[in-house]
Amino acid sequence: MMHVEKRDIFRFNLCHNCESIFLTNPVPESQLSQYYTDAYLPYRGEKAWGKYANFVVWDDQKLNERRVKMAMQYLQPTPEIHVLDIGCGKPDFLAQLAEKPNIQTMGVDFTSAQWDDPKYKNLTLLEGDWRNIELNTQFDLITAWHYFEHDYDIHQTIAKCSQLLKPNGILLIEVPMYQGIIQKLQRQYWQGWHSPRHISLFSFKSWKMIFQENDWEIVKHNKFGTMSAFTLWWLGHQEKKNIDWSGSMQGHFWNLVFWKVLLMPFFALERLIPLGVQTIVIRKK
Repeated sequence: MMHVEKRDIFRFNLCHNCESIFLTNPVPESQLSQYYTDAYLPYRGEKAWGKYANFVVWDDQKLNERRVKMAMQYLQPTPEIHVLDIGCGKPDFLAQLAEKPNIQTMGVDFTSAQWDDPKYKNLTLLEGDWRNIELNTQFDLITAWHYFEHDYDIHQTIAKCSQLLKPNGILLIEVPMYQGIIQKLQRQYWQGWHSPRHISLFSFKSWKMIFQENDWEIVKHNKFGTMSAFTLWWLGHQEKKNIDWSGSMQGHFWNLVFWKVLLMPFFALERLIPLGVQTIVIRKK
């Protein structure tokens, strides 16, 4: 999925205890970089869309406005607020959040994604495995927008989050949801699989098993996300057509618009029925 030359077969198994799904033949983490090539669309960003780049920038801005709005719900007004975004990728979310008063932001990712863009010059961005980077800040909020499904060691990540969060600090997670309708329709082409980059796909019930109630409180669990499930559907639709992900996406723009308009009434229901994305808000005790 989004592989240019690789057509390896990857398999997921279902855990009958927690009902989550796990990749059974993952690529060694040290070799994963070969699957994050120049063809990887999230890293290419708006530049992949040629003359339609401004439309993509607008759509991405709206996505990050929704994320900022959600984050702000869990931030108390204090003289200085610290927010960490793990797996920050192209850090437009942080750029918007940093415009809010009294908020200090930090982003970490394994690979920099257009971080040399002048609009990010005032952001604190760290490249590498965030679990092994020494951070001397306690955070009010840690966000993980589509990071946990990539994580090779969930327990280490949770321990690190606990270490870095202030008491009553918030961990905000968004991930794909395999129990949604779209996966059942698209089956192997659903882009929530995104193998081998995605290691784990979490069930509805798994969060209470992962985050122990002695240490964490689940504040809210939404069976929808800031990112529309349409995005995963359309990527899967294109994957089934075996498109060239390394080429320009400009020729696919009107196809995207057509399907987005046509399916808008259906995806407008994603707050009512589970389609393919979930968000979880968890408080450290």
